[in-house]
Amino acid sequence: MNKVQDSLESYKPTPHPVVKLPDVKALVAKFGTEKAIEILQLREDKILAEKLDPYRHGFEPWHWKEADQILKDKQEILVLGGNRAGKTEWAAKRLIQTMVNKDKAMVWCLHTTHQSSIQMQQNVVYKYLPPELKIAKKTKITNVSYSQKNGFSDNTFILPNGSQCVFMNYAQKKDVIEGGECDLIWCDELVPLDWIDTLRYRVVTRRGKLVVTFTPIQGYSQVVKDYVAGCKFTKSLRAELLEESLMHVNGVQRGHMPFTADCHRPNSGIAWFHSALNVYSPFDEMKKTLMGRNNHEIKIRAYGYAENTVGSQFPRFGDNSIVSHDKIPEEGTNYMVVDPAGARNWFMLWLRVTKEGKIFVYREFPDMSLGEWALASDKPDGKEGVAQRNGAGMGLDEIKATIRKLEGEEEIAERYIDPRAGATQAIGKDGGTSLMELLDDGDDPMYFAPAAGVAIEQGVAIINDWFSYDLSQPLSPINEPRLFISDKCQNLIYCLKEWTGADGEKGATKDPIDCLRYLSVMSPVHIGNDYTPIGNPFIY
Repeated sequence: MNKVQDSLESYKPTPHPVVKLPDVKALVAKFGTEKAIEILQLREDKILAEKLDPYRHGFEPWHWKEADQILKDKQEILVLGGNRAGKTEWAAKRLIQTMVNKDKAMVWCLHTTHQSSIQMQQNVVYKYLPPELKIAKKTKITNVSYSQKNGFSDNTFILPNGSQCVFMNYAQKKDVIEGGECDLIWCDELVPLDWIDTLRYRVVTRRGKLVVTFTPIQGYSQVVKDYVAGCKFTKSLRAELLEESLMHVNGVQRGHMPFTADCHRPNSGIAWFHSALNVYSPFDEMKKTLMGRNNHEIKIRAYGYAENTVGSQFPRFGDNSIVSHDKIPEEGTNYMVVDPAGARNWFMLWLRVTKEGKIFVYREFPDMSLGEWALASDKPDGKEGVAQRNGAGMGLDEIKATIRKLEGEEEIAERYIDPRAGATQAIGKDGGTSLMELLDDGDDPMYFAPAAGVAIEQGVAIINDWFSYDLSQPLSPINEPRLFISDKCQNLIYCLKEWTGADGEKGATKDPIDCLRYLSVMSPVHIGNDYTPIGNPFIY
């Protein structure tokens, strides 16, 4: 018994953030000394098992499941994390699970340079290999050779089931990623946007997954913009390093920072791994380091959130101005607007004003069924999306037929058109005439009035007034935006969040904004049943 007692007294527990040390005295009092030693030894065995085989015995924080669900539902996931948030650990383990669970799986891992791949990615991938695979004998198929200094031999390894992992880096020519077919691609840190655009096609054939992980130290980069622009925040978490009473991200609860979001591109999602969620990292040290730093740096370092410092022209627009389409009131006065284009699709919006004076944009064309109107790029206002050309080139009769089909039996009080394009002379059946006159001609006449030709700034000011409410107070019937956008109008939503005006007339996000501006300067109001359309008061 003395030996047992001596063993207990000499016991030095291994510290662990999850497998907590029980109260030894209480343990002895309840179970006796021998049983207490057995329980403590089981704890030590569990900790050792995690160290020797993290693939099978490693602890997974609860927030990993949120990222797993996004990866299950979507083709792509961007995991933005604060420093030491555990995003690399999550990605590495999921990569190995893919290789182990699927025969002949092909996975790619990409990092900034060859050396950074060895130091920051290959070592974590090796960590999660099951122990028996680390020492697997080399055969005609199997080839797993790793050293801490050089990483995996030839930047690849192959498991007995034929699954292969290949390591590449962004310092290589982009040709290395052309033509492959993958089940999973993991890009870690500072991947260029043009690489992302190419890699998306590498996972299509095998219905694979694209995983992007990094801390946005460089701020609102093009890759961040590509995913975050136009996203809809779905979950948030309390941010203890930020003021609890303030709204730190538009559309997110006060005192919170984003946790998950659905992207503008339907097959993509985002997860933010807050540093505090990683129990293996000392968050108290992070708090000391960030003490006295500005909110911009705290958001990046502790919550993985980079703000758009260039800024949209509509800073008050956010999730509080976006409503589920089934919440759009059925009653109201309807207006529509078109922004004609030559070889591109015309952009169109439909707006409804209720008797309470609330304004709802309830339809757009093209919508996401034709693709994205604009995409992120190195230009401030993005680049042209597929929706600008998808099905473009319709004649006026086709355009009117499309409008009629979308509207069904809806009554439209007024239709507006870009005043410059609407007045442009075109060749009709009986000679030169304006585009507005051509639309009002034929078997199905459709009258469009020119929107007021006022300065862009005036329309932007009106829209901002419609979005305005007191952010320091809770939302309520007396403190809310006046303008709401249907969640089906994803192209307009994206452009409202991203349009800066810096690219001028050639901005890819400009047309949807122009349509909303034309509607705003015409002061749409609710009209009673005795209303008779009289046209645009600005032209008389």
